[in-house]
Amino acid sequence: MATIRDVSRRAGVSRSTVSRIIAGNGYVSDNARQAVEAAIAELGYRPNTMARGLRSNRSEIIGAVVVNVASPFYAQMVGGMQSVCRAADKSILLASGYAQAHEEARAILELIDRSCDGLILYLENAVSDEVKEVVAKADIPIVAIGGEPTSLAWARVGIDNYNGALDGMRYLLTMGHRDIAYFAGTLTYFDTRERLRGIDTALAEAGMSRADIHLEAGDYKERFGYEATERLLASGRQVSAIFAGDDDIGAGVLLALRHHGVRAPEQISLLGFDDNFHARHLTPSLTTIRQPTDIAGQTAARLLLDMIADRNFTPEDIVIPAELIVRESVIPHSAGQRTDHAAEATRA
Repeated sequence: MATIRDVSRRAGVSRSTVSRIIAGNGYVSDNARQAVEAAIAELGYRPNTMARGLRSNRSEIIGAVVVNVASPFYAQMVGGMQSVCRAADKSILLASGYAQAHEEARAILELIDRSCDGLILYLENAVSDEVKEVVAKADIPIVAIGGEPTSLAWARVGIDNYNGALDGMRYLLTMGHRDIAYFAGTLTYFDTRERLRGIDTALAEAGMSRADIHLEAGDYKERFGYEATERLLASGRQVSAIFAGDDDIGAGVLLALRHHGVRAPEQISLLGFDDNFHARHLTPSLTTIRQPTDIAGQTAARLLLDMIADRNFTPEDIVIPAELIVRESVIPHSAGQRTDHAAEATRA
């Protein structure tokens, strides 16, 4: 007796594509449909057993695209999604878009091809017309989470990067710091640009601008934090505080300061962003801006499940606040704090 695997092999398509054609659920190309129908006829496949196993033409699978599933930041977000999906007896399929337009498009199309009932998308690029057309034909609900706002989404969950960065820079200024360095993440990222907007606002409140601080942009990685700090120390520019674009960058900053004999926070205070797991375990423990990524993931998953259950569900976009977490790595600036960091780096 022929099986669905036999049909997929004969037609040269995936089993999920055969399932969608049999169930009449989701978008497939005309060529794939014709190939599957021909294979079914040739093999004498009877799909009744599969039809009985379908419930309301749903796969009970949720698809999610994030920048990188290997990153601790996105792992926490995915963990939040999964906790909600598991509680609702749904499975979740994950894909990384790597902040590249072609990889994001590939991930979206692959998840649609696997008959996902809905998608959660964290994108950093605009979506092509080709992808928009496929998504429209699939007719499944989509929730955007963070990243670049996308026209594909029926709803959006965001974290307030603007006010998080605003609060962070205000805190440094309130603590008396004026000679500040900011190591931003990748400037093409939406979150990076929102944080810079918040920093601009805080500086303007103090009668300052970006021209009054040291600004460098790079990857959200420890290596960038380390190398940017080395360049700063070698330049001879005096700073009393460094604001790291995320906690990974902050960890690199702290390592470079330690290697060059510069004490934190006694000589240079350090502020991070995200409140990753390692932030509290650094020495000194990192004062940072907490992004509740797990809550964002949970919220996005709940919205999506509500929309799958009720297509008339029309939620408003949700913005989750960020929170300043005060630990040990920032202290008030004092006149005696200013030291010749470049000289100390040379001696080290």
